[in-house]
Amino acid sequence: MRKIIAIITAILMLTTLCGTIVSNAGVKYDSLDDYGEPTNSAIMRIKGDGEDLFVEGQGTHDNIQDFLLFNDNTLHGPFSTISIKGYFCVNLDILQFGYAIGENEPVFIEDCFSDFPEWALSGGLQFVKGYDMTIDVSGLGEEKTLIKPVAKLEDDTVIEATFLSIYYTAKPAEEKAEPVIIELTDGQGGPAFNFAGNQSVGFRFRIPEGMKLEQFTILGSPTWNGPATGVGLTANIYRWTNEDFDESMETDSLGEYFEVDHKDNANLDISFEDPITAGDYLIVLTDFTGNIGGWGPSSAGIKEDQKGIFQFFLNGMDSIPLVKCRMTVSEYKEPDPTEIPATDPPKATDEPVKTDEQPATDIPDDQVPATDAPIATDEPVKKDDSKNNTGLIIGIVAGAVVLAGVIAGIAVAAKKRKK
Repeated sequence: MRKIIAIITAILMLTTLCGTIVSNAGVKYDSLDDYGEPTNSAIMRIKGDGEDLFVEGQGTHDNIQDFLLFNDNTLHGPFSTISIKGYFCVNLDILQFGYAIGENEPVFIEDCFSDFPEWALSGGLQFVKGYDMTIDVSGLGEEKTLIKPVAKLEDDTVIEATFLSIYYTAKPAEEKAEPVIIELTDGQGGPAFNFAGNQSVGFRFRIPEGMKLEQFTILGSPTWNGPATGVGLTANIYRWTNEDFDESMETDSLGEYFEVDHKDNANLDISFEDPITAGDYLIVLTDFTGNIGGWGPSSAGIKEDQKGIFQFFLNGMDSIPLVKCRMTVSEYKEPDPTEIPATDPPKATDEPVKTDEQPATDIPDDQVPATDAPIATDEPVKKDDSKNNTGLIIGIVAGAVVLAGVIAGIAVAAKKRKK
């Protein structure tokens, strides 16, 4: 009987040891995109040392997408603290808000709940809660460091606002000219138009001299309460050629953009990797997944100063504008030509001159790197569980040793009794 009790005790010790290690293996942090329910979340204000850097609806950049675009998703200090005010919309109650810096564990803040816009309740989600948190960044240097809001739900799930992520650096920002927003169509007034079911939607437009395209925007692009994932499209840009849609499409694409997991009524901001400078261009949208579209302009249609240089195409045919759109441009300066150091002329020789071979590049010339998805395309930080796995193995081995020792002790005791 004592032998059986001892064996059971050893097994319980091993189970407890392994269970403790497994329970400390860490929490899985999901992004809002992976949350499984549609989300409607935003940043409404950002401060640096108590001074406003961004306020929704005010200034040149009156929405967070434009603000982050102009600032390369980066807050330039130096600051001792930054403050972020925003909200999350989810279908489970939010217990706490906090933030994560770089790859560090989230830090949760007590009593940082705040107000939120009433219209956020119209998203159809059960819980909308706002936050207003202050983050100590005095220990961060000039290296760009990722900062993202997080929330702990009532089931202890922790979710990250990856598309609200921003970077911070103590390095001051370089001065640059403010971007210029050019409205292409008149004010919103028409019904929503769904791109799905069409082969293509196109926009012909002109970038002024001395400027480059920052982004082409379809305002408030709806998904008709579509799913949180799987809604998107592909955009290509071509040089407008011989005043003809088909001939323009036959030229090489100057850039490609992929919209992925578009959120209902968020701006559809299209941008390209290489500079798109002054001239006439054609953007063509194709490969629509799910319902995605735009709100129609008023009956006036095209802006007066854009008539003759802006056109809307549906399936390759010239059409009245069916969606409200605009473009954002900024000053473009030609890069300085690379200075080639003077060298002595080669000496005459009967042998052919050998030149150094150029190292092969990793990316073929005919491939265009994909651009990131809007405000929000940082991947959620995945926690490294390798240390936890190592601890688990050590725990199991230690437990087995304990169990073997107990059993050996029982055997010795039994042998002595027999003698």
